[in-house]
Amino acid sequence: MRDPFRTCEIGFPSWMVSTKGGSIKFDAMGNKKRLFVTGSSGLIGSEVCLYFAGRGWKVHGVDNNQRAVFFGEAGDTNWNRKRVTDALGSNYIHHEMDIRNRVGMAVLMQEIRPAAIVHTAAQPSHDRAASIPFDDFETNALGTLNLLE
Repeated sequence: MRDPFRTCEIGFPSWMVSTKGGSIKFDAMGNKKRLFVTGSSGLIGSEVCLYFAGRGWKVHGVDNNQRAVFFGEAGDTNWNRKRVTDALGSNYIHHEMDIRNRVGMAVLMQEIRPAAIVHTAAQPSHDRAASIPFDDFETNALGTLNLLE
């Protein structure tokens, strides 16, 4: 049985982060390890990007600003993407993509080959989830499956 309180080598509970072993900041070739963050322009995802980049990781973020679709200008997260991009410079690369795009995600994962993934993307409206069950499921479940594949 998995110990939910055991932390992995990067300080998060082991069940929250998938890593592929080895040293944290550099791969065997001496390159910075790559982290892939979904929902990177959101509240949690953006802070994950800042946290790991501050510890030497090269961060790749994916976000499609779905909050703007749901909530209009007030929900737009482009300001937060810009904040992360400006703060991290060359340690951050943003990819504008919907995690439901299976082919696009597979190609992106193959190109990046991240050492770890932090998945924070989700359908952004809990209030609307009941009225849009298929959209909600596709984003939350199918998007997660695309990452696992």
